[in-house]
Amino acid sequence: MARIHKKKKEVVRDYILLVAGSGLIALAVQAVFDPMGMVNGGFTGLGIIIRRTTTGLVPGGIPLWFTNIALNLPAFIIAWFVMGRQFVCRTAVAALLLSVWLAVIPPIDLAKGDYLLAALYGGLISGVGIALVFRTGNATGGTDLVASLLHHKFRNYSIAQILLVLDGAVIAAGYYLVGARPALYAIISVAIVTKVSDTILDGWNYSKMIFVVSDRSTEIAEHILYEMDRGCTAIPAQGMYSDEMRKMLFCVVGKKEVLDFKDCVKELDPRAFVIVTDANEVLGEGFLEY
Repeated sequence: MARIHKKKKEVVRDYILLVAGSGLIALAVQAVFDPMGMVNGGFTGLGIIIRRTTTGLVPGGIPLWFTNIALNLPAFIIAWFVMGRQFVCRTAVAALLLSVWLAVIPPIDLAKGDYLLAALYGGLISGVGIALVFRTGNATGGTDLVASLLHHKFRNYSIAQILLVLDGAVIAAGYYLVGARPALYAIISVAIVTKVSDTILDGWNYSKMIFVVSDRSTEIAEHILYEMDRGCTAIPAQGMYSDEMRKMLFCVVGKKEVLDFKDCVKELDPRAFVIVTDANEVLGEGFLEY
């Protein structure tokens, strides 16, 4: 019973995140990207192009919400047969919510004609929205869905590579329509979107992963275990140049502990070989809970 209750709470949470996330994505489009002519890829970027090229046919051009539905519909029909009903239903909800928000949110100009502010505002708002949608395990359709479909045909290319080509083509079309300046700032906004969404999804609690090769690995390990109160693992390693067997230490520490760690290694063995790299997510005792 408790498990069913928990599952219902998760479903409610997912729908709240979908509504909020799709709303933020629509806000970025309506209040930043479209007013500034920044074609930032995806079906919304393609919708901006279509709206601007159809202003002579339809007053104000074909609205973005209609374009989003029209472009997604054939992709969803194909996905129904390729990926199954469950996948399509989940993604269709997010795509429909995005279209509803695009119809509800009025076009305003948050950046007031400043392209740099537009890239920052649009990247931040859209990045948070995309992260909230991705938290539910869904997407808003668009080029993400098309890339997934093409991946079934072109297995030699990853979804990310196909998506890069698709979004790049949309941005290139925007370059010829609105000029170089909006297109270049659109690329900046895409980079900000990626960074913001990745940071939210991966978390802010970055740690450092460290490998140490030293003749005094035992003393260094003791400092890690008893002075820093961190775990440590010794991995047998053989130097291919010297043909000697040594213990390579592996451990994960917090960002603030790196300096203490390096000072310890420098004092015990200045000739030690140390590798420090980022660990975006560490689950377990002493770090994040599952």
